[in-house]
Amino acid sequence: MVLSLCAAIGLHWAALQSIAWVGMLCSYARAGSITSAVEKTFDGRHPCPLCNAIAKGQEGGKKPELQLGSKIDMDHARQAELLIPPVFDFSWPVLKANGTAFAPEPSVPPPRAA
Repeated sequence: MVLSLCAAIGLHWAALQSIAWVGMLCSYARAGSITSAVEKTFDGRHPCPLCNAIAKGQEGGKKPELQLGSKIDMDHARQAELLIPPVFDFSWPVLKANGTAFAPEPSVPPPRAA
């Protein structure tokens, strides 16, 4: 359930982006100083292939949002009919039973053991 929630809010993209940033920091730090590596990583002008793939994936996953000018057609009268449950006249059946049907007495006494 937690994984489903994380995927729904897009946490997987943040995790992938963090991995890309760590890889970029390591590769840029080998070629220069730490400060230049941090600057190149987060300036946005030097994206790695993983950053490009993440950006493309995030663009493809967005759903078109509802425009403010679009008309929403609702039939209020029909919805009101669906919300009111039907009323039925229901009466419980009457059960008639006497007490002897549940505990009958034996017709003859049981035989005696000799």
